[in-house]
Amino acid sequence: MSLNSLPPLVFKSFIGFDELFDEISRINHNKNSNYPAFDVIKTDEKKYEINLAVAGFNENEIEIVSMQNILSITGKKNQNNVHNIIHKGIALRPFEKKFNLDPLMEVTEAILSQGMLNIKLFKRDPVIIQPKKIEIKTT
Repeated sequence: MSLNSLPPLVFKSFIGFDELFDEISRINHNKNSNYPAFDVIKTDEKKYEINLAVAGFNENEIEIVSMQNILSITGKKNQNNVHNIIHKGIALRPFEKKFNLDPLMEVTEAILSQGMLNIKLFKRDPVIIQPKKIEIKTT
């Protein structure tokens, strides 16, 4: 299903959702690589974990940034001893993974252990917004 297949009424009924429609379109066309392999686990009603297989990378070669509901994980290996390798079979190529997060989701910690990067997420309770009555002025 593409955005073009949605009836025009959908777009006319939603005002100010341009970014949402752009994001849906971007997700639909994004060919996210399977490298590195990852799992997303729901450990509790409000807790999630993302586990990435990043064997060969250390904490100084991985960057995790959460901004505007997007969690971005990038890795770039410092290839200092390339000339000593006789056979290269382990993939240590640069990577970037992006995850779209719920606005209430926050990253609580990241742990790198035995080649696995474990990112813990927590979903905060929503703030209940009360309806606002708009006053009508006359001229």
